[in-house]
Amino acid sequence: MKRCVVVFKSKTQVMYFIEIMKNNGVNAKSVSTPKEAKIGCGISAEVPYSSLPTSLKIIKKVGFDSFYGVFLIEKRGNRTTTTKI
Repeated sequence: MKRCVVVFKSKTQVMYFIEIMKNNGVNAKSVSTPKEAKIGCGISAEVPYSSLPTSLKIIKKVGFDSFYGVFLIEKRGNRTTTTKI
């Protein structure tokens, strides 16, 4: 299973990003920021891996100034890996 966590330094921008994603038909929700990010406000946005292109397009279009990065979360059996992409 693959999913993406979009990390921001601002809770306000996380919530705004989630709202925009939902308005574009993407199943986005708030989640805890992965510890591997070592940054952020503690809350990030989770989107399906298949929605990554849409997410990146929206981030670029809006120009979020607190955007930090995107982390790919992959679960294989009992093992979960987190990679910044």
